[in-house]
Amino acid sequence: MLAIAFTLNVIALCMPFMDLRRGLSTNPYSLQASVKLLWESELYVLAAVVVAFSMVFPFLKLFVMACVLFGGVHKDRERRTLAFVERYGKWSMLDVFLVWIMIALANDQFWIDAQPRTGLLCFTLAIVASMLTSRHMLARLEKKSARSELEMRHPRWLAVGQSVLLGLLIAVLLVPFLEIDDWLLEDHPVSILSSIAGLWQSGARPLATIAALFLVLAPLLAGVSTLVLLLFAARGRHIEGIRTFALEVRHWAMLDVFALALGIFLVEGRHFVRTELTWGAFLLALLLALYWPASTWYERRV
Repeated sequence: MLAIAFTLNVIALCMPFMDLRRGLSTNPYSLQASVKLLWESELYVLAAVVVAFSMVFPFLKLFVMACVLFGGVHKDRERRTLAFVERYGKWSMLDVFLVWIMIALANDQFWIDAQPRTGLLCFTLAIVASMLTSRHMLARLEKKSARSELEMRHPRWLAVGQSVLLGLLIAVLLVPFLEIDDWLLEDHPVSILSSIAGLWQSGARPLATIAALFLVLAPLLAGVSTLVLLLFAARGRHIEGIRTFALEVRHWAMLDVFALALGIFLVEGRHFVRTELTWGAFLLALLLALYWPASTWYERRV
């Protein structure tokens, strides 16, 4: 799996992620092009973020996992080392979501077009393969919890709070987050669910599937399973299987990565199409502002 992920990462660096067309001009888009645009716009911090998470970190993570696999890390440090690289592995999907936003905006437009290329699929498969491998390696080192019940107070009120977060998540998926503001283009709003449906109908099904898994299915399953866990805790019951499932699917939810990709698009995407934020983007910011402290508490206590 490590060898496959490494090979796919190398291929992805050498191939474009998509072809961008505006009018009669068509240009390839790749990781290098993304970094170049940010750097030329004097957005050095964002350029460094893309380089760190999309170009350097995938290879660093594979190197660390290889060291653990072949005994290059002390036994006492294996779990901590794997946990570190595994925690930040999903942020390598940053450029994948950036490409997804561009393709979603160009869907059903005449003046602009964006078509995914093989490099995008190779990069996505490489990241997913490395994440699966790190999860497997870490699971083999972790010991099963011996707790018989959840260490929390007022689980009913926590369940109410989780219900609010779940409702906010559904709103984020349905409410448009961007709207095209360009007189040459059709000004249709873009939401997460409508974009996935549009990409599926247009034939970009691998990209639609990726977005559906990481932006819709994983967050919904995490929210529902956490709510079920809290409801059982309110009745004095603790089901280890639900706890394990909730913790696992939370790892694959990537709305926070998508939010950063949206922010980068607002900066570097102006050469492609002019857009303006709508209510969905503000709901996403609110959801993440509430979710991060709740998630930190949840993983520490549960």
